[in-house]
Amino acid sequence: MRLALLPLTLHLLPEGRVPLRIFEPKYVRMVAEAGRDERGFGIGMLEEPDDRGKGDLYMLGARVKIVDFYTLDDGLLGITVEATERFRIRALEREADGLLQAEVELLDNWRSCSLSPVQQILSDKLQEVFSEYPELADLHPRPRWQDAAWVTQRWLEVLPIKNDYTQLLMSEPSCHRALTFLLSMITPEPRPGQRH
Repeated sequence: MRLALLPLTLHLLPEGRVPLRIFEPKYVRMVAEAGRDERGFGIGMLEEPDDRGKGDLYMLGARVKIVDFYTLDDGLLGITVEATERFRIRALEREADGLLQAEVELLDNWRSCSLSPVQQILSDKLQEVFSEYPELADLHPRPRWQDAAWVTQRWLEVLPIKNDYTQLLMSEPSCHRALTFLLSMITPEPRPGQRH
């Protein structure tokens, strides 16, 4: 599948949503074309910029669909997009106006599964994050707090994890490795002398 790419320094996974401010002519064109086309467009994950302000594009990204259009206070176009699936970039080319086009291979979405009692802490803590940041809750009006895949993907979007490691977890065929990693980060280690 061929997708226009918007490179961003964030990770977005299926069912994740993000608001975007669109002002460069090439991206205005991309949005207009996505509005006429079922394919949507791709968000390419950029490395953090180096000293020269340059960052390479990672090979894993997310195909998105536009779920809302609006005019921002400064008169620019605002859109909210939702990721539909992950992809792996196979080839890239740059068009005359600078818009990147990618040939991508779509990856299967992680299957829904229930959180175990031990994993429930991930859902509880994520609900606390959503309470603290209502803008996140507003983006996800139908949260699936008991779905391990959904909870895992939202954590990977909000936690400050090294991009290389997020890409590694994103490439997995299921959410299980990411769940194990998240549990190790969020579950406090017992202190010496404390009962397990």
